[in-house]
Amino acid sequence: MNNTTQQLEAMQRMMFVPDSAALQDNARCFWDVQDKVLDAMQNFANGWFERRHVGTHAAVKAAQRMCKAQTQVDLVREYQDWVGGAFQRVMADGVACQEFFGVFAAPLSGKQETTPQQPETKTVQHSKAA
Repeated sequence: MNNTTQQLEAMQRMMFVPDSAALQDNARCFWDVQDKVLDAMQNFANGWFERRHVGTHAAVKAAQRMCKAQTQVDLVREYQDWVGGAFQRVMADGVACQEFFGVFAAPLSGKQETTPQQPETKTVQHSKAA
């Protein structure tokens, strides 16, 4: 039994070296990665919610214009304008998703890490739909 205890204590000493520079670097790196993951998730979520808000405001305005349309052509044009803005927001969602996953794929592929840039809402919203 004494031999087993000695072996366990020796293993603990090998694995735990409190003044180890490598251990400190690993711990720092781990928490740095956690911060980057959280930042990427927050940016992705904030961008998604912002695009949803733009979409609901655009839908309200489009519905108001459609209700005031004098002809079927005007009604269809307003609807098409709204659909165009909705499509742009969906495409912006796709770009944001690619950038989000790119943050995690870059370290795995050995490429230089990039910071995702959320597309500006103004560039993804349709002029009449916003």
